[in-house]
Amino acid sequence: MGSANAKSSVYWLDLIIRLNDIKRRVFLLCAFLISITVVANATYIIHNDDIISQKVSTKVESLGAELFKKTGVRVYISLPASLEKKTIMLYEKELAATLKKPYVLLTLAKNEEQVDIVFSKGLEDKFDKDGVLSPYPWSGTILPILTVKKENDKYNAAVLNGYADIVEQIANSYNVQLEGALGDTNRDIYHYLKIGIYGFLLIIFVKYFYRKVRKKSE
Repeated sequence: MGSANAKSSVYWLDLIIRLNDIKRRVFLLCAFLISITVVANATYIIHNDDIISQKVSTKVESLGAELFKKTGVRVYISLPASLEKKTIMLYEKELAATLKKPYVLLTLAKNEEQVDIVFSKGLEDKFDKDGVLSPYPWSGTILPILTVKKENDKYNAAVLNGYADIVEQIANSYNVQLEGALGDTNRDIYHYLKIGIYGFLLIIFVKYFYRKVRKKSE
């Protein structure tokens, strides 16, 4: 009787071990399939060293996919933490050689604090590169945000704002509308941003003028 119970215990123990092993394999398989799906869907964000959030990444991918579907133009983003002692132009040149035309490539290097845009021939009149990269708040859609936003969210705001600006300009040049465009919401956010920048500059000017007047009076 004791021998039978022992055999039964061994049987059930072996069965539990096998079931756990099957569960582990199923879990690993699911994780692998999910990772493949994520990589496959990450079409327009070539590189992201945790510069932007998953929510912003999803929005970028959605905008990029819709633009490509309607115009055939691919707008890519690369967000390295560091250029590893390369110039941003060399980095872009090496990366652009792997891209399908027609393309636009927006690069933001966090450590070097550099932003640039390159594009394939034929897209010169499809969007305003200088306008997008302008440091002035009344025209630029990336740099002004990087200079005034807080560290924890400035990259999300700047990348999404700049990417949306490029994509929407290209869509307009092809006379197509993007259902996922930021549109009025984006303009409203940027409007408040400009007010904040102008207000900050006004405060600096007033303080400077006050100090000048105070020194003269003394």
